[in-house]
Parts: sequence; structure tokens; C-alpha cells
Amino acid sequence: MTTLMMRTCESFRPRGRPEGLTAGGVQAMIEDGSNRPVRLTPEVIVDAAVRIAARGRPDGLTGRALGEELGVDRSAVWRHFSDKDALLRAVGDRLLTMAHDRVPAGLGPKERMEHLAGAVVAVFTEHPHVGAAVAPRTTRGPGEFALVEMMLAALDELGLEPADVVRYQRMMAEAVLSYAGMQAGHALLPDKLRAGDERAWTHEYVGADAGRYPAIAVHASALAEVGPDLVLATMIEAFWTALDARADTASARVRTD
Repeated sequence: MTTLMMRTCESFRPRGRPEGLTAGGVQAMIEDGSNRPVRLTPEVIVDAAVRIAARGRPDGLTGRALGEELGVDRSAVWRHFSDKDALLRAVGDRLLTMAHDRVPAGLGPKERMEHLAGAVVAVFTEHPHVGAAVAPRTTRGPGEFALVEMMLAALDELGLEPADVVRYQRMMAEAVLSYAGMQAGHALLPDKLRAGDERAWTHEYVGADAGRYPAIAVHASALAEVGPDLVLATMIEAFWTALDARADTASARVRTD
């Protein structure tokens, strides 16, 4: 499978408070070029945070950055979120909703799971500061619920026992989130460091002492050809292999009973 790793290009307004805002900063300018004020809500704030995250800014969850993006006083943001962690979980949950919405309708259970895995990795990589921070978290919001629902339903359709459905759903979810967080963290590295890490497979590994690392010497050239898409595809392949083996064991048990 392939993942959609191209970054989205988000338009943004100049900084500063637009005309027409209330003194308390409870209105923001709507993002349609019309300069019409819109009531500040948690959803509007999350929209702004996602736009900032897509531009790769490290401070997208601060009141200052959000205030500048929305043209409101920074204190207005915290009237809608109890603290920065609540905001992080809300923005992270929006990323999960975005991943869910990238899965085409009408797919079979395995194809849905595969598309969902690729979408999570892609969305987290496109919003790396939030993706890296939220990967180990439980957002406990509608986006996360939608993903868990999709995964559980797909595994149910495959005929797994209820205990296996929940066990393999958690395993797959945590494996994909871990990989998505790692890819987001990789995207955050300065260009020079990231290039050095990527170049290591074709330089340091190829040049490793064959006497001390004989297995690396044998496989070095092949290691250099393994990219992120192949790693994710292989991880999903291993998941299906484990699932198929589990199903075969269950079928054999039924035949002998």
C-alpha cells in the first residue's frame, strides 16, 4: 500500500486583529476572505490550530499563536479550553477525524483498515508538531471514537471472536499510532539532521566493519532500499499474517470439537 505523504498547503491571513472584533476578543474573522466576523468557538479554535500545525510551526497550541491566527486576544482562547492539554487532545482528535474521512466508502474490511493506517500516518506527518505530541495519547473524542468504531467493525466482519477483535484492534491501533508519531517526529528534524539520518543507510551502514557486523554487511544494500511506505506495508502484512494464523487455529479447533 502507499501513503499520502504530500503536505497540504494552507492559506493564512496577515497577523494582527482585524476590524470588527469585539473588545473582549470573542469573535474571529471567518476564513473565506469575506472579513465577516464569526463567533469564537472550540471548533473555530481547533480549525486555526490545524492550519498552524500544517505550516509546521512549533507554537501552534499557544494562546499567542492562536490569537494572532484568529485576530483575538490570547486570553479568549482559554475561555474555551481548560488548559493546553485539553487543546492538544481536541486538535489531535481533529487529526483523527481527518484521517477517518480519507478512507473511501465501499471498501472491504481489510482495505478499510489499510487505508485508515496510511491516512493516520499521512495526517500526523502533515501536522508534525501535533502528530508527534498526540500519538501516545487517548484523545477520547469523536475522531478517535470513529476510528475505533471503524476498526472494530472491520474485524467483526472478518469473523474474529470478540476477545480477538478487541485485542487485535488495540495492537493495530497502537502500532500505527507509534509509527505515525515516529514519522511525525522525523519530519520535525532540521533538514540537515534528517538528511544525515536518511543518508546513514547508504553510507555508514554500507561501510560498517564486515568482520564485526557480518549480517549488516550481507544486507546493507537491501536495507538502504527500505523506505517508510514499505515499512508500513510490511507492518500491515504482519498484522494480517497473525490474524490469518489465529483464524486458522480457531477453525482447526472447531473441526476437532
